[in-house]
Amino acid sequence: MRLKAVLVTLFLVFLVIGLANIGYAKPNKPDKPPKQPRSKCDYDGICEPGEKEDCPDCQGGEEPGPTALQLDHTGLQIVSGSEVTDTKVYHIKYMNGVYNNTWNSIVNDHVTFATSIGDVDNDGNKEITTVMNCRKTTGPPSQRVSYQKIFVYEDGSTGEANYTSHNLGWSQNGVRDSIIADADNDGYNEIVLVEYKHIEIYEWNGSGFENLWNSPEYDHSIWSVDVGDADNDGDNEVVLGMMTIGSAIVYEYLGSNTWGNPVTTESIGSYNIDYAKVRDADNDGDNEIVGGGTSNKLNVWEYTNGSYGNVFLSEDLGGFTQGIDAGDVDGDGKNEVIAGAAGDVNKIYVFKYNESVGTYEMIDSVSCSGGVGRLSTGDLDNDNKDEIAASVSGITVFEYSPNLKSTYNFGYGGYLEVS
Repeated sequence: MRLKAVLVTLFLVFLVIGLANIGYAKPNKPDKPPKQPRSKCDYDGICEPGEKEDCPDCQGGEEPGPTALQLDHTGLQIVSGSEVTDTKVYHIKYMNGVYNNTWNSIVNDHVTFATSIGDVDNDGNKEITTVMNCRKTTGPPSQRVSYQKIFVYEDGSTGEANYTSHNLGWSQNGVRDSIIADADNDGYNEIVLVEYKHIEIYEWNGSGFENLWNSPEYDHSIWSVDVGDADNDGDNEVVLGMMTIGSAIVYEYLGSNTWGNPVTTESIGSYNIDYAKVRDADNDGDNEIVGGGTSNKLNVWEYTNGSYGNVFLSEDLGGFTQGIDAGDVDGDGKNEVIAGAAGDVNKIYVFKYNESVGTYEMIDSVSCSGGVGRLSTGDLDNDNKDEIAASVSGITVFEYSPNLKSTYNFGYGGYLEVS
């Protein structure tokens, strides 16, 4: 009886609660509106992660569509490769008042940072080249090899290479840098490859690339290569940016497909020289070597009496000075020296040689959205002033008008050349 009374009591309690709530039930909560995709756009001219392609900062977009490559054989343009996920080759040029990514290659199996532009086959027209690591992974272990090949893209390419070289052999870390230039002063171009601790020079022989010469193997790795008249004797030299020793290495052409008499520039200390380029930095009609790297400084070497002495070393610019070049960015008919920093400070600096005091002075700088990994100068928009194309958040173009500022960004690529 007691259990029955308890059950009856509980029933009455629940009945009262239920009756009390009749007509007072909470209405169903309305469905949340669908979440709109967020399109971050800070309108700073830089395409940054999270910004959509319709944001003006990302005006370049990623894909130009399956268009045919059309190089500018008389003017300048930007070509770029990458060492991250977008392993394509890109072509950017200024047309009808705007910069456009006009073409890109197919997705490649390996990084494409050793990308160059120039008349590599000496037919009078420019080509784009990139040197990639390749691997044969099938077959028995003894046949699974790694090697490099040169890929050539010509007008009309819709993404595939028009020519692929033979197996160039293998080097640790692959090909770090390349340049198309007249390295032997015969009026025809060669392609020079940085193969970790040595360089290799190839020439187009009408049907393929022929190896002309390989440098000795160095104790330290080589980061970059340039070709130009470094000692102002009327002939080009090959200049290597050398790691660890704080110097560049300069090779002369000796004839008979041989380069030698290497000269080491004056060391600036135990630093990596990431880039060393032959440029007329002080506008005296003779070339200097401008360089930078882990010293965080801009340095300038000048050839005098058989040696390359260091004639300028800037203050610490706040980051690795991996981007170095010279060009007339302010339109006064004289070159300025450009240095990009990547580190605690991400900036591009403009230096000008002051003839009255005989040294280089910083005249402007601009902060960047990321570190500067490489840069090149050239008059890309035909305004009689050089622009600066830099590997900043992809590729960013800077102009000096009347101060240094960014005018275009393409969020892909980065390892670039202007030619």
